[in-house]
Amino acid sequence: MNRRNFVLEMLTAGALPGLGISSLSASDWDQIEAEAGGAQAEFWDAFFDSVDPSLPHVVLRDSAQPVPEHVDPDKLPRFFHYREDTGLRYAENIKDSELPNILGSALVSFSLAGYHPSAEDQKKIGEASLSQLQVHAMQTTPIAQYVAPLAWASLASVFYNKAAQLPTVEQLNFSSEESTSSTINHVLLPGAEGKLAVNVTLPPRNCLLHKLISAGLKAGAIAAPLLSLPAVSVPAIRAFTSFYNTLQVNHGFLINSPLKDAVASSSALNSPNMHADAIKLLNGQYVIVKTGSLGDFQSKMPSSKLVNGYLVPKDLGDTADAQAAAKDYLPTVTYAALKITVQEASNVATAETPKGTPAAVESTTPKKPSSSSSKK
Repeated sequence: MNRRNFVLEMLTAGALPGLGISSLSASDWDQIEAEAGGAQAEFWDAFFDSVDPSLPHVVLRDSAQPVPEHVDPDKLPRFFHYREDTGLRYAENIKDSELPNILGSALVSFSLAGYHPSAEDQKKIGEASLSQLQVHAMQTTPIAQYVAPLAWASLASVFYNKAAQLPTVEQLNFSSEESTSSTINHVLLPGAEGKLAVNVTLPPRNCLLHKLISAGLKAGAIAAPLLSLPAVSVPAIRAFTSFYNTLQVNHGFLINSPLKDAVASSSALNSPNMHADAIKLLNGQYVIVKTGSLGDFQSKMPSSKLVNGYLVPKDLGDTADAQAAAKDYLPTVTYAALKITVQEASNVATAETPKGTPAAVESTTPKKPSSSSSKK
């Protein structure tokens, strides 16, 4: 699929609002095509191979999911689950019995909640002037025969702040789970199984993506530097992700994650599509820490809590400024936070397709209580 044609089609359909891609000149497009390639391009080109229906897949149920050779082990993410009642724990320590028993499809809703670079990584972001958070989620099996699996993505730009302040919840465009905002992705997983990845990249100052987003923010065309891509097929998300990462001419990763197996139901644990180390998805928040930061993070786990997407001391008062406290807490640890909710798809209504969204794209949102039930 041609990158240029695909992106122009998405623009025409209204699926990429405010990104500023329509302002690209012919020479810009030529530059995009010329700069496609290199080690970073190889990573993204192979990123969707494990869900590509045209490729053979081999899953060894009793083994861990293999990691591509070109991925730096220190930049691989580790997933931690957080709830007030359980605190921080490795996602793999979630008991099988804690997962809901969903026999059909699961609806997993996720949104960015926080992002905290270490002091060392903050310096790298300052040199680049921004970093990119990319969250991808996708189906391992399609919702119907002869239909390719669907994929979702949230892409956030976090600009360098001379005061080295952490981005606020509002800057990340985080919304409550009751919101119908497009910044919350509602992912339909047949069989309650799928894949998830979190990547944080460093585009250079002179890249086209930086130019477009900066211009959009100055002109007020972008309310927040976050793009949420609705459900599209795997071939379409492959084309868009290749285009998007060519725009930013990725100079490296702070967190580097291939697509990771994920299950949202106890029944999916024995799926032939899932490796033994699949991420278990529960209601709550997930903290994603790069492996190179684990030592310092583990030492603070028992004494930490998560407030509005940021880790702070457990004894921090309720009236204290959590964002200010998080700035200097865990200075050697880079992490991101996601808020996740899991529901049985049969209990969720299918929302009306938003205006301007391609007809092939389905969007789901949780059922809203009726006026009579809300008064009880």
